Parts: sequence; C-alpha cells; structure tokens
Amino acid sequence: MNLPSIRTAVLIGLSLRLVAALFSQGYAMHDDHFVIEDGPFQWFLPDHGGWFHRVEPPGHSVVYPSILYAILSSCMNIGITDPQSQMLVMRILHALFATLAIPLAVAIARKVGSERSAQLAALLVAVFWIFPFMSVRNLIEMMSIPPLMAGVFLTLRRHSTKDLILAGLAFAVAFMFRYHTALVPGTMVLVLAWQRQWRTASVLAAACIVSVSLTQGVIDMAVWGSFLAAPIAYVKSNLAGVNDYTSGPFYQYAVLIIGILIPPLSILLLYRVIADNRPKLRWELVLPIAVFVLAHSLIANKQERFILPIVPMLLVAAAVAWVDRPLNVLKTSAWTQGSWITFWVANSVLLVLFTFSYSKRSRVESLTFLSHQPAVQRVAVVGDNIQAPSFYLYPRVPLMTVSSDTTSNTWASLATFHPTHIVFFDLASRDAFILRTETVVGHRLQHLTDIDPGLLDVALYALNPSGNKNQTSVVYKVTP
Repeated sequence: MNLPSIRTAVLIGLSLRLVAALFSQGYAMHDDHFVIEDGPFQWFLPDHGGWFHRVEPPGHSVVYPSILYAILSSCMNIGITDPQSQMLVMRILHALFATLAIPLAVAIARKVGSERSAQLAALLVAVFWIFPFMSVRNLIEMMSIPPLMAGVFLTLRRHSTKDLILAGLAFAVAFMFRYHTALVPGTMVLVLAWQRQWRTASVLAAACIVSVSLTQGVIDMAVWGSFLAAPIAYVKSNLAGVNDYTSGPFYQYAVLIIGILIPPLSILLLYRVIADNRPKLRWELVLPIAVFVLAHSLIANKQERFILPIVPMLLVAAAVAWVDRPLNVLKTSAWTQGSWITFWVANSVLLVLFTFSYSKRSRVESLTFLSHQPAVQRVAVVGDNIQAPSFYLYPRVPLMTVSSDTTSNTWASLATFHPTHIVFFDLASRDAFILRTETVVGHRLQHLTDIDPGLLDVALYALNPSGNKNQTSVVYKVTP
C-alpha cells in the first residue's frame, strides 16, 4: 500500500475538517446543541436563563460551555450577530482543534511502532469517514480527544518527571470535557504499577489527581461552591436515573466498533490488534482502550458517541499491529487486499455523505428563514416531541412548542400566546392541524415555504425510521 507522507495526511485531514465546517451545518443530535450549547445561549439573558441558580449543579462541566460563550461573545464584539455566521466561526475553530489528533496519532504510533505505521495511522485518522463531520460538532466526546491523546503520548514517552506531570495536566483537560476519559490514565497507572514501575505510576497518579483538583475542582468551587460538584452531580444523576435508559446488549459497543471500522477489514484489524503481543502496545495502549470499551459496555446508558474518544487511538493500534508484523498469508492474500479495497471505497462514500451533510436542516433553516422575515414577533412550533433550536431565531423573539397531541394543554397556551408565525414539523394530517390551529388562534394561516430535510437526515431515516426523525418543516404566517 502506497502511503502519503505524514505532512500530506495532516493537510488532507485539515482540509476535510474545514470543508465540513463550511458545508456540514446544523447539529447532529440533542446533546451537541441543547445540552452543551444551551448554557452559553442563555448566559446572554439578564438572569443567565437561570442557569447558575439551581438547587443542584448540572452534571456537565462549566468549562466547555464557557469556551463557547467566549467564542460567541467575541463574535458579537466584532459585529458577527447572525447565528449561522457565529456557528461557522465555531465550526472552523473546532475543525482546527480536532486536527491536532492527527499529529498526536503519529506521535503515539512512533512510540509503539515504526515510521511506516505512523504514516498509516496519520492517514486513517485524517480520512476516517465520521471524523470530519463529528469534529465540527459541539460534542464533549470529540473535544476530549486531543488532550486525551496528548496524555497517552506523554505517558508513553516519559523521558522525565516533566513528561508525567504534563501528561497528568493533559488528562485533566480531557476529564473536564468528558469525565469517562479518566478510565484511560487510571488503567495506565495500574499497568505501570503492575510492571513494578512504582515511581512512574505514583508520579502519574499524583499529577492526574492534583491537576484535576486544580482545574475542575477549583472551577466548581468558584462556580458552585463545592469541590468537584459537577462530576459528583453527574454520577448521582446517572445512578438515580439508571432505569430511565434503554439498556442495549453487553456486546453493543463491540458490534459498533466492528461496524464503523467497516467489515470485513475491521475484523482483520481487530484480530491483528488482539494477537499482537508487544508489551508497550498491548498493555499501555490497547488495554486502556479495552477497559474504556468494557466499562461503557457495563453501564445502562449506551449511546454511540460515548465511544468516540478512543476511536483515534484504536486506529493507531490497528495501524501499528497491521504494518509492523512480519508478512504472512493473511496480509498478502487476495481476500485481504479486497477487504482493504472495500474499506477505502465504503469509507470514501461515507466520508462524502457526512462531510457535506447539513444535519437537522429543516429545523435549523425554518428558524433561519423566519429570521429574515418582517414582523416576526412570536413563533410557535408544532410537532411530535420536538425541540426547536431557538438559537437560530434572531433577533430573539418568544418561541413556544406545541405538541402534536391535540389533547395537550399546550394548545390552550397557544391561544393566549398569539403567534405571528407557526412552523409545522412533519405532520401526517397537515390539513387537519392547520384547521385546528386556525380555530385556536382565531386567524387564517398563510403558507410561506416548505423546507426539506438534509441528505443525511433522509439517509438515516431510511436506515432506521424508528430511531430517526425525517421532518419536513412548513412555515406559515398568521394573517388577521
């Protein structure tokens, strides 16, 4: 296999992420918009939307929302007030940050493998189909990847105590984004202790504990008045709501990993990783990855994105295990070569689909459309269990959501809300709902536009109709 240089791989990866920043608008899922971004949007209100006045602090760290708030504030200070333009700036910054994973993959591969395996690792992390799309989303799982990989690299290098202290700080930064990443340094400390590297294990453990205390601990003391308040609240809420989640099978993440790495090559790569017995690769890179996957497999709440933080390191391990072992029949067979061809073809198709996809297009564009309409004073959104991304409605005007369940008390509230515009989301009996809405508000509805879902939304709905919504939004103006 002819591999591009590492510099070329980095440039390709950066280009793909910047292309995604330009073309992959919208948001992918509930969390990257309503959970993480909701805070910064509310902080511009006089009372900060009540975000800081809670009986219990939120489970997520305040660090990442504060970074987003700083970006939005900077945009406003230089005159960028349009939400779509603000999000473009945010996606570009996220793309630049995410690109750091590529040189870090190279650095890790060099520590456990050869220069050629580092080339393959760089290429895989650069062009892996899901990364450009996910890199420009506001996901704590993606934000944790560069500091987590930096911590792993520094621990693998450990030329001096300074490396271990910096590794502890890097792991602490990853922890502030995604608490579960603590499983990786925790496993590495245990491995070092098992190898009787007592001093190294002690310094790394101390560096992690002190760094987390001085970062997340001090921040929570300042914001919430309690040491590590956010992680503790997160653990409590998950334990209390353990029965609220649909628990997938124990092997869900194993199947997911095989699927996203594209079989049959994924099976060959994972076999090579498991069969490779080089101590540094097996115990200091593969074992932390395995513990991370196993721990997530044991909890009830299993969501696909939870596994993202370790995928780049898994690709590194796969590259090292594949390249640096002696040639054998498995590696040189026509079936294996065909598996690689299948991988690159499927990866390319998925890469194009995701990198150029406008996710949740109908939800975002309906409110963007209203932002450019005259006399928009109050907006109602009617749909089945829908959350409207109100950030995209600018200037800010009151917005309410109305359930498609006509027995809901939201319909009584709609009568007193006096909307000037209404957005319907994918209602099967649209004519009946329009008639009912006209009766409730006491005015006729004038059709303005229909907005179709994006290509990715259509594809995901076709693959899994029960798990994905494929909503066409229809915008109306209330006319006296």
